[in-house]
Amino acid sequence: MKQLTRANVWLVPGALGLATVGLLLLSVPRGPLWAALCFLVAWVWVVRYFLSWRVQDRLLSESVVQLKDTVDRWASGDLQARVYLDQDDPLDSLAHGMNRVAEVLMERTRDLEQDKKQLEAILTSMANGIIILNHGLTITLINRAARSMFRIHESAVTGRHLLEVIRDVKIDDAVHRVTRQGGSETVQWSPPDNEGIVVEVTVAALPESVGGLGAVMVSRDVSLQSQLDRMRQDFVANVSHELQTPLTIIRGFTETLMEEDIDHDSRERFTRLIYDEANRMSRLVDDLLTLSRMEHHSLPFQLEGVDVAMLMESVVSRIAPRAAEAGLTLMSQIPSVLPLVSGDADRLQEVFLNLVQNAIQYTPEGGAITVSALSNPADQSVGISVADTGIGIPSADLPRIFERFYRVDKARSRASGGTGLGLAIVKHIIELHRGRIEVSSTVGQGTRFTVWLPQYRETGGTDA
Repeated sequence: MKQLTRANVWLVPGALGLATVGLLLLSVPRGPLWAALCFLVAWVWVVRYFLSWRVQDRLLSESVVQLKDTVDRWASGDLQARVYLDQDDPLDSLAHGMNRVAEVLMERTRDLEQDKKQLEAILTSMANGIIILNHGLTITLINRAARSMFRIHESAVTGRHLLEVIRDVKIDDAVHRVTRQGGSETVQWSPPDNEGIVVEVTVAALPESVGGLGAVMVSRDVSLQSQLDRMRQDFVANVSHELQTPLTIIRGFTETLMEEDIDHDSRERFTRLIYDEANRMSRLVDDLLTLSRMEHHSLPFQLEGVDVAMLMESVVSRIAPRAAEAGLTLMSQIPSVLPLVSGDADRLQEVFLNLVQNAIQYTPEGGAITVSALSNPADQSVGISVADTGIGIPSADLPRIFERFYRVDKARSRASGGTGLGLAIVKHIIELHRGRIEVSSTVGQGTRFTVWLPQYRETGGTDA
């Protein structure tokens, strides 16, 4: 087409030249014949030029239409489309350039898709929740962790305003402040129906190049940390309280003894009270040290085969006088033949002495305490139970009875000289034995503690 176009450029000037020659030939002999021939050729050239021009215009229109259709397909996402024109087409070089642009766009698109998939994989696997907001504070991205933390069950939240999805004024205010002033801000969020769940939310403004007034929210579950902080605070407060009471008594009676006009009987009684309170503080400190050593795995601990029947017989014989003194019936229903359990005999004796003493403490006169045991072949374990007919434990208190210093009946526990650490020590010892402890109770009817311990294997008697 390019060669045809170059040839056609000379058709019109040639036709004009021939017409001029024809006019000059009219004045010479035999000139009209030659002039007519020149006019005829000039006319043919003019007609040929216009015909070629129309063909070229039609072909150019078709090329433009093809280019437009290809661009439309690219705009709709089909980057596979290409433009193929005749080599002589004047728009052929443009078509080649467009095809190269399409190939570059396809390569960049593949890279972006790969980056997007990697980002989605990273965000999905993150333990922290991520929410990205645009300048209108609508959600543009949210990962699985954020959905779980904020209890978002709707599948389609992208494009919705933050306040529609997370109805919390503190978070909304923090986002507005950050998007207006920049920087970052941290707030805490808890679901209305469960204040035990605490989510720490850090809101930061996105940089200018990413979105200007947008924001990113990074959230993490700090429920366990908050619970540990509360337990640590409660522990310090409880220890202070437990020590303050005997110290106050000791100080008061010591000041009284310093007076000279105290009779002998009063002096002896006050001395006995001071001695008892000092013993109480000593037991408290001993229990605290025991717990600390267990948590740091520095408590002497030797796993060996322990005969449950002999162990419980020793416990019952040691505690029987105290049960009789309290007017209680202490019964043992331990089978004579039981599999050996893997444990430390001294520590296990401490566990069951503590459980039986608790049963005596919380069972009114005339009640009964039963110690029993059974083996479970299914999971190769032995269960030892201590059941009483005492006051029972309210269901609301059951999840907390193994906490340090937690008492169901504070007055009764302190009156008996308890430190409030017994069940916490029991649970730690059982966990060191890789066992478990279960408790069931009905208020006014009694409580049953069951300790499950793994059976002893010859290869299992190792130091803990």
